This record gives sequence, structure tokens and C-alpha cells, in this order.
Amino acid sequence: MVHPHSDRHDRFGELSHCVIRDANITHPFWTYCRNFRHTQHPEELNCGEAPRGWIYASGLFEGYVRIPWNGNNEPYVLVSVECSVCGRQTQEGIMVEHESMEIGFCSNYHYVQWWKTIHEDDSIDTAHFEIPPER
Repeated sequence: MVHPHSDRHDRFGELSHCVIRDANITHPFWTYCRNFRHTQHPEELNCGEAPRGWIYASGLFEGYVRIPWNGNNEPYVLVSVECSVCGRQTQEGIMVEHESMEIGFCSNYHYVQWWKTIHEDDSIDTAHFEIPPER
């Protein structure tokens, strides 16, 4: 994945696609991965390259933290959800698709707490996220 160049606005959607993971990137300027590099020739990058780590999104604003995608499923933020962890209703939550279901979260913390039950990765730690207040 590379940032589309200003002279290629007509190809923004095409260039906002991860060819390594075959994933659409809807927020390319707020999406991150270890395979990312700046280049003048984005079409020449990443062909045949193996994925390194997870794709990350900005998540809900709690400083400058990142939350991992659920595989190729991008977490959507600032959406109305009921948290699957604590049951809290919020207009500014996180929603992600998992096994054809939409799952909601009230915070980055609860999203990552759930994410760790699905994905085994000790490098992802909930300690960087704000713990939501008790209901």
C-alpha cells in the first residue's frame, strides 16, 4: 500500500488497495502497516511481497493509538453500536465484521480486548488504551 500521488487523483480508489492482502483501504491516510513505503512509482511496489504484521487503523481518538484490523476487515469508527463486551450503547463506537456478523465496541480497549481472543499476537497490548468507565 502506498499513498496515491497528487497527480493521480483519478486512480485514488485503485491505488488505495493493498495488493499484498487484497484489501480495500477506505482511509488510506489513517491506515498503517509494516509494508508501507513512499515512492514515486506505487504500481511497482509490493508485488510478490509477503505481509508483515497487521494492518492498523487510527481507532477512536485517545491520543495517537492504533488498532489492528480484524484480518482484512477494517474497523469502522464513530458509528452507533452496542458494545459486545460491556453492553454500553454509544454513538461514537467501533464496528468490525467478523464471520459475516457486525460486532460493536464502545472503546479501543474493548475492541483490542476482543481482538486478542480471535488473534494470537503478544505484541498487541491493551495497556496503551484507555479503559472505559464502569457502566
